[in-house]
Amino acid sequence: MGESTASDTGQCPYSPTDPAVVDNPFPAYAQLRDECPVHHSSMAGVDFLTVARRDDVHTILTSPNLWVNRHGAGIAYSGEDGRGNLQHYDQPEHTKRRVLMRSEFNPLEVRGLADSTRALAVGLADEMDSHGPEAELHDAFACPLPILGFIDLMGVDPDDRHLIKAWADQLVLGLSDPKQAVKPTAEIKAYINSAVSERRRIADADGVPQPGLLTEYSLRLLDGERIPLIEMESMVLQLLVAGHETTTSLITNFMWRMLEDTARWSRIVADPSLIPNAIEESLRFDPPVLGLFRTNVEDTSIRDVKVPAKSKVMALYASANRDPEAFPDPDVFDIDRDEMQLKRHYSFGWGIHHCLGAPLARQTARIAIETLASRYPTMRLAGPTERLAPAILWGRRKLPVRLH
Repeated sequence: MGESTASDTGQCPYSPTDPAVVDNPFPAYAQLRDECPVHHSSMAGVDFLTVARRDDVHTILTSPNLWVNRHGAGIAYSGEDGRGNLQHYDQPEHTKRRVLMRSEFNPLEVRGLADSTRALAVGLADEMDSHGPEAELHDAFACPLPILGFIDLMGVDPDDRHLIKAWADQLVLGLSDPKQAVKPTAEIKAYINSAVSERRRIADADGVPQPGLLTEYSLRLLDGERIPLIEMESMVLQLLVAGHETTTSLITNFMWRMLEDTARWSRIVADPSLIPNAIEESLRFDPPVLGLFRTNVEDTSIRDVKVPAKSKVMALYASANRDPEAFPDPDVFDIDRDEMQLKRHYSFGWGIHHCLGAPLARQTARIAIETLASRYPTMRLAGPTERLAPAILWGRRKLPVRLH
């Protein structure tokens, strides 16, 4: 059988923006895996390929010399303004910059943040209690917790919490609709530029800038020089989007699945030692990022489908996570799923671009769920949930609950 071209691959009636797919993409992903694992798709006026099977997703993520990030992990072809964002670098520059940032996100350093994260979680729970028996769990708890943690970690003004949240919301929309990101990107880059310049001025005058990662990165040297402002802007912007929205969705997805079957929540409440494994199953079952893009540097093929050089290809993490070749009964949420199986999920990526902040996201989610389980053992859903707007993401934007 001869090779087909990318334009011949759209044999399934699949569209990532179809309302039914947006509402629940997993049946469509199962059809893709079974019938057309390499699919010609379109979104926001951009044509691309979608890859649905786990082995193909794995091959793409572990072949960084062929499938590169320099053109951006979103649907748009990005240019030089992506400098500083780890998702835009390939080897050897990627490793150089990852090492520059890695120490603050290693598990040992992250454990040192646990007490402050727990204090934030308890404070948010106190505030929820003060407003009565019902709460909007996304707005009152799951969203502000990682934002406040990010603000503390970076050392930025807490009064800017709502500004940062608004920017982050608009930026994630830009992953699937690039026009949505233009204005917030310009605004947050101006904000970062001003903050970095101010910290450098204070340090150069032998003063002591406000502590936090923003100061650390502002003064850190790369190849003997301070990191250029254009790279600082993208670096901090990436930390904001990757660190806030995905952790919020991890928490809301977890609680959604617990409360839609309260027997699960009762088990967690009775035995909090189940939380770490249940978090991994939540990541597998409901990945906060459904997939990201790579671009091939030369002509290649996937399952006999010709892929011309510089094609945008979406590696569907969420589909790979439910591939029955790797996960028995993949559409069952199983708190007791084997730990070795769960090590195969792709919710934090794979290979050299594996999420730098994964230890922090896991810890923040664990502390959040421990706090909720101890405070609200009889928590229940109080109404219908609502998903996040960006088609590329998967999380609960509305999660109404009854606390007691």
